[in-house]
Amino acid sequence: MKNLKKISRENLKSVKGGITPECANAFATMTCFSSLSACQANVDPNLGEVCIPVCHKYCR
Repeated sequence: MKNLKKISRENLKSVKGGITPECANAFATMTCFSSLSACQANVDPNLGEVCIPVCHKYCR
């Protein structure tokens, strides 16, 4: 814990990683797949389901 550095507000803006609240909400409420073909294999067109791109994944 001695090597902790203080991060300024300006430097904090450049920190990358994590997921946005919008992506977290979509992943929690939808069934998501890593590829379009995997999503399409699990879609029931009779129910009107479609695959939509959400945060680099495909969800139904």
